[in-house]
Formats: sequence, structure tokens, C-alpha cells
Amino acid sequence: MVKLANPLYTEWILEAIQKIKRQKQRPSEERICHAVAASHGLDKRTVLEQLELSVHDGSILRVTNKGSASYKDPGPPGMPPSQPPEDPPATPSKGSIWSSGDLRHIDWNKVIRRAIEGLDDTHGSSLKNIENYLRSREDVGTVADSPAFQQRLRLAAKRSVNNGRLLKNGPRYKISHGGAEGRGPRFLGGAALGLSLVTLLPHERHQVNSRRPP
Repeated sequence: MVKLANPLYTEWILEAIQKIKRQKQRPSEERICHAVAASHGLDKRTVLEQLELSVHDGSILRVTNKGSASYKDPGPPGMPPSQPPEDPPATPSKGSIWSSGDLRHIDWNKVIRRAIEGLDDTHGSSLKNIENYLRSREDVGTVADSPAFQQRLRLAAKRSVNNGRLLKNGPRYKISHGGAEGRGPRFLGGAALGLSLVTLLPHERHQVNSRRPP
């Protein structure tokens, strides 16, 4: 049985990597272990184990430069991996939503969006329904057979919520249509307040005054 990284621990490690990079430092094993321990109290042995598992399933990339290893978020799909995949990627069919047979190079934002649109549930779709929908497609091929498929889907959904592409209400996900739905209540509230606090620019005040009757 293939052992997979714990998605929660992978998320913590990715957070640590981003924090270290914001400090203009190299995300080495030692710095990652220290950051995760400081934020979540996870011991070094567990962090290193989960880091290695996350690298193995493609959730995190290892980059080696002059003998020193550092780690990074895979980021957008299409980024070349730090090491060749163990299995040859499957060839997607023409018109497939899968841009690659390798889980690390799939455009998960596009995949999840297509699934939600296909399910067409006005109340949103649960992650389990999204997974079942994707597995039922004929063009999935061997991609869904990967033991890391479910984990990568879960991480991708969480990132899509964080970057505003999806909205999450309880266990259900919906597509975010910009500010119209995702930020609607806050925007409307701000607009209502803004109407009573409009400040005219100098040239606008001049135009208004010139139109007033003597």
C-alpha cells in the first residue's frame, strides 16, 4: 500500500515555505522544520517524513542547487518538475480536460470548474460529487487511478477558494464570478456607504457650480 502525505501537514509545509520565502530566505529542510514547529508544534521527524511524501506525490517540488536542496510550491501547471516522473504520463484524448496525464501538470482550476459546471447544482457541489464526476468521465484514462488523485483534488479546491476562484459554503463549492457573488454583500455595503460620502474633484465641483442657476 502506497503511503501518502497527510494533506493538512502538506498545507502546513507549503505555508512555511511561503513564509520563509517572504523573509528572503531559502526554504531548506531545517528552516521548514523550524517554521512548522513554531506555528503548529509538529516535531522535526514528522515534518521531514511528510515533506518527503509530499515531494514524492508532487505536492511540493524539491530543487537542488550546488548540492543544497530547497523546496517550493509547484505553482501554476506546466512548470517543469525537479525530477522525472516515475511512471510515463498517459496520453489524454483530443478535447480532454486533462492537459497532461501527470498529476503535477494538470490545470486543476480548469478541471474543478468543468466538474462544477457539469454537475450544475445551484446549491454547489461537494468535493465527493466533484471527484465522482471526474472519475466517471471517459477521457480521464489512468489519471484517476493514481493514489494521489484525491489528495491533489482536495488541495487544488482549497487553493481555488483561497485565490477567489471558488466559493465554499459548508462542504459545497461554487464557481466565483468575480465580485458579483463572492464579494457581493461587502461590495454592496461599501457602495451604499460610499454614496453618502462622495467627494467631488476640483474640476467636477466647477462643472456643478457652473450649471447652477444664478
